[in-house]
Amino acid sequence: MNWTGYALLAVLMAVPASAQAQLRPPSAPTATRPVALPEPPPSSAAPRESRREDARPAAPPPAGKPKPAVPPPPARPIYDSKGQPAPYLRQTSPGRVLDTRTNRYYDTVPKGVGQQVVPPPAGTR
Repeated sequence: MNWTGYALLAVLMAVPASAQAQLRPPSAPTATRPVALPEPPPSSAAPRESRREDARPAAPPPAGKPKPAVPPPPARPIYDSKGQPAPYLRQTSPGRVLDTRTNRYYDTVPKGVGQQVVPPPAGTR
């Protein structure tokens, strides 16, 4: 046999070995790096000194009786630019109202106990 025959025989013997390498199960994902597990949370039975140092101190208990809940003040009436009550206007902030029919915002000025819409400047309609 010449060298070509030996080379062909060596290649044919290597083919099954390379096929077996393809059929092996993959290695574990942590085989190349160590496993790092998170620290368990501190238990409630642990003494206070063993807890983290940067924890905030506990707030002192409130002194005296708790304050009763105060309902929000009643809504102030809103009037349109002609002075008529406008239930479709909703106050969004001091000096601003929303027209719920057109979804437009208008400026207001105080009027008695309520607010009155300032008419838009002429020529903006």
